[in-house]
Amino acid sequence: MGRLSQVDLLVIGTDAAGFAAAACAARSGAQTALVATGFESDCDATIAEPPNFVWRLLDLHQYELRFETLPARTSYFADGASPLTTVNDPLAAGRALAARAPALEHLWSAFIDEMSRPQARAADSGVSLGPGRYQSANAALDDYFADEQLKTHIVGAALAPFGLAGDEPGSAAALAAGYLQSHRRAAYAPLVEALKSAARAAGVEIVEPRLKRLGRDGSKLWKAALDDGREIRAANAMASSALLAEAAGIRIDAGGSPLRRRSGAQATIRIRYDRKPKLSAKDAAAAFFIATDRDAIIRARNAMIEGRLDDDAPLAFEIRGKEIIARAPYCPARLRDNGETREWTGQDRQILGRQAAALIEKRLAGATGTPRDIEVTIGPDAASGLRRRSFDVPPTPAPPPSADPIGAAVALALEIARRE
Repeated sequence: MGRLSQVDLLVIGTDAAGFAAAACAARSGAQTALVATGFESDCDATIAEPPNFVWRLLDLHQYELRFETLPARTSYFADGASPLTTVNDPLAAGRALAARAPALEHLWSAFIDEMSRPQARAADSGVSLGPGRYQSANAALDDYFADEQLKTHIVGAALAPFGLAGDEPGSAAALAAGYLQSHRRAAYAPLVEALKSAARAAGVEIVEPRLKRLGRDGSKLWKAALDDGREIRAANAMASSALLAEAAGIRIDAGGSPLRRRSGAQATIRIRYDRKPKLSAKDAAAAFFIATDRDAIIRARNAMIEGRLDDDAPLAFEIRGKEIIARAPYCPARLRDNGETREWTGQDRQILGRQAAALIEKRLAGATGTPRDIEVTIGPDAASGLRRRSFDVPPTPAPPPSADPIGAAVALALEIARRE
């Protein structure tokens, strides 16, 4: 087997978080290599803006990136029910919610304050909340609100992206990390290209072959075997995300974050039109979520675990020019028919895509028109990797799942690099 290189840090995962982590580690003086898992996807609509320290380390201002402030979140419920919208300003959101019930003006501010407490935000790094760490998100929401639609709205914004339904023990700890996320967003593909350029400029060795196997040798170095027969040896290794690593069969150490997706996958549905949807600029810039109620979210989560897609499954979407990027967060990674599991077929994807397009058109009152084409991608399946991983290999560090995946990965990379 031919040797490719020996480095201080090997970053596994060529997603936005991986490029940023490798680039920042290299800027801090670590000889760094980056390798793909094969489970990366370029179909994400947007991603949170990198934190300020990443901007400074990588001089991101030179790449002319464009970020947009997410002005609002809008949820659609059962047929005939009015949609619910909250804006990012807690005071303005509280005043708007007071039209539903006067008490919500103060309850909303109290809820946001509670979620902003440092011990609540520690959930993003896998730190428990102490005595209430086993409390479910639904129980925590019931402590604050009686409005069922508002509670569905919060679960959709905070927990659905991570495959949680709100009734899981400990999911209360995920509310802060999932809801209090960055409100500035960038299109995913341009940001990845900028971070890839920044990684090259920092001297990162970006390896084209994919990772085949990861282990440790007798000298305690990490040994990454690539699918072209070569290998990389590294003093340290890390994954760019827990989900990518687990899907690749890598045993990880990512803390006890309640945001860990342990089953199912997220389907990304790209719907293209010949013209932009006829919506106001304010509405078109919002993030949308469709769910009948909290019970529907739980049913969809249960169906996902059973290997099927619920008929009333929630859907999230954003409008990007002439495209709508939708996500089905409670999607089975593999389908189960008559007691047997099988992979998704092209026909399965077509059915899901058409259903999503029809549901969005209905909720937007026909503002979208007829789709020109629909593309469906099923995200990585952590469970499939768990069946392949070896417990003889020490766990690889990985950042906890986060609403700020770039910041979480970079923080871990810098921590490892500074130990050397």
